Amino acid sequence: MAIAELAVETRTENGKGYARKLRRTGKIPAVRYGRQCPVSIYAVDRLVMERFLSEGGSSSLVALDVDGAGQNDDLLSIVKDIQRDPVSGRIIHADFYGVRYGEPIIVEVPLVFEGKAAGVLEGGLLQPARRSLEIRCLPRQIPENIVVDVTALGIGDAIHVNDLEAEGVEFTATANFTIVTVQNIIAAEVEAVDEEAVEGEGVEGEEGAEAEAAAE
Repeated sequence: MAIAELAVETRTENGKGYARKLRRTGKIPAVRYGRQCPVSIYAVDRLVMERFLSEGGSSSLVALDVDGAGQNDDLLSIVKDIQRDPVSGRIIHADFYGVRYGEPIIVEVPLVFEGKAAGVLEGGLLQPARRSLEIRCLPRQIPENIVVDVTALGIGDAIHVNDLEAEGVEFTATANFTIVTVQNIIAAEVEAVDEEAVEGEGVEGEEGAEAEAAAE
C-alpha cells in the first residue's frame, strides 16, 4: 500500500499549559513511541491531521516529515490513538506508533460490504454486526479495507470472521463471531419491540419500587 506523508514539527516543551497554548495556534501535541523506538514529541497542524484521517489515514502507514526534512522511512508509523474534545469533537492529541518494515503489527481496518444479498432481494434486511476488524500483518501489507461479499446471503444466513480471507493478513479474533447477517424484517421488528418492552418494564419496576418506598 502507498505510504502517506505527514508534516510534523519537533517541540521541546511539554505539559498541559503548553498544550493549551499550542492548540490556540491551531496545532496539537503529538507523541511517537514503539518497540526499540525512542519517544519523540511533536506538534501537528490540527486541520492537516483532520484531513489525513478523513482520507483513511487511521489505518494506513505514514512517514513523518519532521521540520521539513522530507519523508523519512526510519520514522514509519501508524496512528495509534486520537483524543478529541468531548464537546467540540476537535482533535486535541495524537499518538503515533513506530513500526519496522519486517515486523508484523496489529491494526484495525474497516469492513466494506459488497454486493446485493439474495435475502435482501427476498425482503430481508442486511444487518452488519461489525464495521471493522483487528488484523496482524506486515506494515506494507496493511489493506485499506477488508471486502466482504454478501451476495450469497439468504434470509437467516450469516458470515463469520472465520469465513474471511485476505492475503498476508491474520485475523486476531479468538472467537468466531458474526460479521454480517440477513434478518427477516418481521423478526427484526419483533426483536426491537421486545427490547423496548423490556426497557419499559425496567422503568415501571423502578417507579413502582420508589412509590412503594414513599408509601412506607
